[in-house]
Amino acid sequence: MTDHGREKRNVFLLAICQMLLGSGRTLIIVTAPVIGYTFAPDKALATLPTALVIVGTAITTFPASIYMGRVGRKAGFILGTLIGTGGGLVCVAAVIFSDFWLLCLGTLVFGAFTGFAQHYRFAAADAADKEFRSTAISLVLAGGVIASLLGAGLAKVGKDLIASDEFLGAYVFLVASTLLSAAVPRIP
Repeated sequence: MTDHGREKRNVFLLAICQMLLGSGRTLIIVTAPVIGYTFAPDKALATLPTALVIVGTAITTFPASIYMGRVGRKAGFILGTLIGTGGGLVCVAAVIFSDFWLLCLGTLVFGAFTGFAQHYRFAAADAADKEFRSTAISLVLAGGVIASLLGAGLAKVGKDLIASDEFLGAYVFLVASTLLSAAVPRIP
């Protein structure tokens, strides 16, 4: 594969990773307030799980950058994916046990993954030569546009997918899409 072909492939894979991240984040934004309202000890706290995604992102973005500077982006993206998968699994447990505070923890941890994944666009900029750089960044960010549709669709399909618990299927999709973002760069 030529350098230009490798460059385009890497940008395409980063765009897919951005799309998978964004679909998970959209899924949480769509579902967490509904679940939060159902489980919350005080209905005024219903949107707290959604807000904690942003808090997790804010807390993690700078340390993720430092970590990736030391060990490389690949290791950082893998660690971020493991964190996001853990957050998704905690959300699955929260739905199974109808536990609001567990849902808050899960969304906070998923937000930490987002702090790592925010660096996809920087990786695209570094992977592209000067002439392709702005297009590369745009393509990765366009993955977020597709993600808004995909995430809402996954939430809708997952809502009643597992009859025992409403939205459990959606959070299984969250875990699957997060794990898939780790597998995408390894596709030949």
